[in-house]
Amino acid sequence: MGTGETVLRVAPSSLIVLIGPASSGKSTWAHAHFEPTQVVSTDGCRALIADDENDQEATRDALRLFHRIITERLKRGLPTVADSTALAAGAREELLRDAALYHRPVVAVVFAMPMDVQQFWNAQRPRRAPPPVLSEHRQALQHTLHAICDEGFSQIVILHSPEEMQRLIVRIGSFSPENDVGPFDIIGDVHGCYDELSALLRELGYVPHGDGWAHPQRRRAIFVGDLADRGPRNVAVWRTVIDMCEHGNALLVIGNHDNKLMRWLMGRPVRIGKGLLSTISEIESLPEPEQSVFRARLLSLLRSTPGYLLLDRERLVVTHAGIRDDMVGRWDRHISSFCLYGDVAGYDPEGIPQRRNWAMERIARPGAPLIVYGHVVVESPAFINQTVDVDTGCCFGGRLTALRYPERTFTSVPALQVYAEKHG
Repeated sequence: MGTGETVLRVAPSSLIVLIGPASSGKSTWAHAHFEPTQVVSTDGCRALIADDENDQEATRDALRLFHRIITERLKRGLPTVADSTALAAGAREELLRDAALYHRPVVAVVFAMPMDVQQFWNAQRPRRAPPPVLSEHRQALQHTLHAICDEGFSQIVILHSPEEMQRLIVRIGSFSPENDVGPFDIIGDVHGCYDELSALLRELGYVPHGDGWAHPQRRRAIFVGDLADRGPRNVAVWRTVIDMCEHGNALLVIGNHDNKLMRWLMGRPVRIGKGLLSTISEIESLPEPEQSVFRARLLSLLRSTPGYLLLDRERLVVTHAGIRDDMVGRWDRHISSFCLYGDVAGYDPEGIPQRRNWAMERIARPGAPLIVYGHVVVESPAFINQTVDVDTGCCFGGRLTALRYPERTFTSVPALQVYAEKHG
């Protein structure tokens, strides 16, 4: 992180609401920090509707399009920037409702620039806002500053000067600063191996705590995803992880199996293979109301789980299948796919993915973060170009492994038996 920078950490599925008067720097800042596809603006929607972003007669239709695009992106779990003035309480309330449809966090960035700065920037614009409009916006801004803390935003950032605006940078992939500090125990793909998970946590020094485990020295577990399928006790694994996450004893990144389970819980069509079928059968065998409570807690956790975590002052990245350096701090569909499946080059005639070894190809420059991941089974973990794969194939009769960080040592336990046949 550069000197004097302020880091705004947001979850990959966040809605970032830009709030401020005309000519306060919102659009300029948004386009400096996000991909063009991630920014949804009312002016842009007017242009799409009427070929003219200044056509106020198209505003009503443009607002419908504005909210439709936002909700479609949030449904897919994509980072979305709402670029409008959002100075009316009703406008902010509607954006909060959009996010609530899919349980997405909402971040407010308020541009409260000094009047002389706003007037100077307004004078540089091809389309200048009239002085009465600027005055009206500034009055609305004052009302907003008094009310916004009680409106339900998960994070609020207020920028009072161009210097503060320039210092603010965005990092996508981690929820909040309190998750940044170790030490951690990063655990490979569990795949329903509950007995082995319990044995590993005990070996790491964790003790039973509710349905989960806690460490007396406040270490935290980080799961690299793929908690269920293939092994025999999927619900028990999820109960453990849910409890540990809810009590601050664990963090989680989403794996491809977890993502598929989440889509099934949401009622979306998914291809149900043998592994997922066993997990579904376990869930559906739970009696009511226990089943409904479990499904709600699990879905809530999965919906809020990021594709990667950026930790320890950006010296540690944890993801499921991999991530390239140029992806860290960003999020889009390509990065999401890479984090879930790795660098897939294609598929063989039997449908088995053919992956490039992105870790071997990585050029780890000085100061590059350590990247810890799983997904691809290895016989034993090894540090390669400041990366390490901790999936040692427990469900296939291998071992369940944890990397202790920052110690960079490994702890593992053997599988009690072979639970699934390995393909490819």
